[in-house]
Amino acid sequence: MAKTTEQKVADAFKTLLNRAEQVRVDNIKVTSGTASCIGKWSMTLKLQGGKEIKLDDESLSTIKYDKGDFLLPTEDGKKDARITFYSMKKEIPRHI
Repeated sequence: MAKTTEQKVADAFKTLLNRAEQVRVDNIKVTSGTASCIGKWSMTLKLQGGKEIKLDDESLSTIKYDKGDFLLPTEDGKKDARITFYSMKKEIPRHI
């Protein structure tokens, strides 16, 4: 069975999350993260300033890809959080 676009975006997001040296959400540095893959996949990203972003399988399906960044709808639904991955340079997935 062929993967849907949402599955490809989620796979690319997880891959870059593992490879990145730095992750930023709306240009705010992620200071730490915890992940769990027992039962189902989930992750919490802690940002500078104390804010947290929680991700799970359901929220992965809502992530969109736009011009090298991943867009995650915010809880209030008014705008998208822009998630960017960096290593030595900005990381852009090649298989989307």
